[in-house]
Amino acid sequence: MNQPHIKQTPLTASLALTGLASSGTSVIWNGLPFIAKRDYGFGETENLALYVLIGIVYVTGALTSGVCTRLFRPYISMRTIIALLLCTIALVCSLPLMFAGSFVIWTSGAVAGFCSAWLWPIVESYLVAGRHGPEMRRAIGWWNIVWMVAVASSMIAMAPLMDKYASMVIVSIGCLNLIAIGILPWYSKNPPAHDVASSSEHVPESYRDLLRGARVLLPLSYVINGVLAPLLPFVLAGIAIDIFWQTPVVSIWMFARVIVTAIMWKSGRWHGKWSVLWVAIFAMATGFLFILSAFSLPLLIIGLVLFGAGMGATYYVALYYAMSVGRAEIDAGGKHEAFIGMGYMAGPLVGLSYLQIADSGTDVAVASGFGPIIYVVLAFLALGIAALAVFCIKAR
Repeated sequence: MNQPHIKQTPLTASLALTGLASSGTSVIWNGLPFIAKRDYGFGETENLALYVLIGIVYVTGALTSGVCTRLFRPYISMRTIIALLLCTIALVCSLPLMFAGSFVIWTSGAVAGFCSAWLWPIVESYLVAGRHGPEMRRAIGWWNIVWMVAVASSMIAMAPLMDKYASMVIVSIGCLNLIAIGILPWYSKNPPAHDVASSSEHVPESYRDLLRGARVLLPLSYVINGVLAPLLPFVLAGIAIDIFWQTPVVSIWMFARVIVTAIMWKSGRWHGKWSVLWVAIFAMATGFLFILSAFSLPLLIIGLVLFGAGMGATYYVALYYAMSVGRAEIDAGGKHEAFIGMGYMAGPLVGLSYLQIADSGTDVAVASGFGPIIYVVLAFLALGIAALAVFCIKAR
């Protein structure tokens, strides 16, 4: 018997929901350390521990997103699952209106992190299901630009609230997620089928090798980001950046990511090329070194731009190869998000380990600066470069 035809969700609907929901995800991954430091008195150790927790729940949510979705699918549509996840995030983000304790940060970060990890694989499946080759690359390009602009804009929008009302930024996440629910009537109940024959036509065997390479870079990029995000408030304070300007300065790397993504979307010539991965990893490495060794604002800005450029290229290629090879399945998006979560979890663990060693007063600790953290991340980068080289050589 023929399967009923499911219409494709309009790209504009996917982009609108993504823009609204991404603003909330941005605050979780990039803004929460500033809020925790300002309103809840968190230091480096607490911020890093918070990110370890969020990383753990994010990986768990991403890896189980396919299983959880299939568990509910006999009873409700995937569109309804999206609505429930958005409602849950909105509910937990209302906690600052009722409570003042630091548990607000821990609870909102953990619950919103888990729900986001489940949400995005479903949204990604809606985005690419039924699209192939150039059409898929175009859709992913637009999608990347929208969520990256939303993330960067959120960091700027936070600035007026940071001095006296930082915790209200968390409440705003909930409001944006409630607004996003209003987009769902334009979504189909479930994503359409992803035609296997058409998919195979646009997915050469080399994509599998490139996916392996991209999956080396993707968690590595978020290891670096996971180290930087909790420490950036203290890096900026160290070079005397006023609190009002701190989140806008951080947004520089996010706007650099947008520009690189837009260039890749417009050119359309990056797919199938290993050189993109090599440029990305060296840009991230150089940017990271500049950021944590910055003694002035210009040096910090150069580092942020380089890091953002590498992050943008890495994310674009990783998502495209994952969804192409994985045929737009939720599990493919779940693995993609899980690699991100692993990076976010490993990065803070590196920073947390360093701070514990420093507090113990052992000879391993460096008296000042982020020296040991830089060395550990450089070790990760060296392993990443070696793994990328192995996959690249095997593919030739």
